Amino acid sequence: MTTKTKVEKTKVLYDDVCNWILRGQYLRGSRLPTEAELSLRYDLSRSSIRQVIARLKMEGLVTSRQGAGLFVIGRPTTALDAPNFVNNVSDLTALFDFRLLIETESAALAASKHSQGDIEHIEEKSRVLSNVFRNGGQGTQEDFDFHLQIAKTSGNKFLLSSVLALQTGVVFTAKWGQQTPDASKIMHSQQVKQEHADIVEAISSRDDAKARAAMGHHIEASRSRILYGQP
Repeated sequence: MTTKTKVEKTKVLYDDVCNWILRGQYLRGSRLPTEAELSLRYDLSRSSIRQVIARLKMEGLVTSRQGAGLFVIGRPTTALDAPNFVNNVSDLTALFDFRLLIETESAALAASKHSQGDIEHIEEKSRVLSNVFRNGGQGTQEDFDFHLQIAKTSGNKFLLSSVLALQTGVVFTAKWGQQTPDASKIMHSQQVKQEHADIVEAISSRDDAKARAAMGHHIEASRSRILYGQP
């Protein structure tokens, strides 16, 4: 059996962490295994582990929190993140159509399969977004994280991968929405918070039909707000 070199082991560790994030095994805000755990798992020295972590930090994927560990803060770039993935109104319309297909089913499955811990994670994502709105922020990434957590709760890795692939479109959508007046943004934030609350309530009550409908209403309302400036 061939023994891997230190360089090969560090590459495997780097690739694995990137894949964990891409597959949604560790979402933004999740704590990664400790240096000691990674050292044992990959048979690498702590100094080698820190070299990989330094690279991940430089690429904006992870961060260290004093006394708490290593946390995910970003997602690796893929072919779907190319600038021309979503770059006009036609593409944006298609994006909303796609979201209606997959995210309504994601919410329905989440309603059927969730645990109490899953609901707590979804509610936490919703609270984080509300805090961003309260402080006058756009909440683009936080809103995406809410939807991503529901996809993870669905327990279907293909749905999760599909939602992960939407991030470029979400960023484009946010830039489009930033053109709206401040008063409209305030109304937007209030509507989004209520729509998210309806989704959480439906998932919590294990009502898959209601969860599907609540998510569908939210996505259609988002389409109207973003594309047509309608409440």
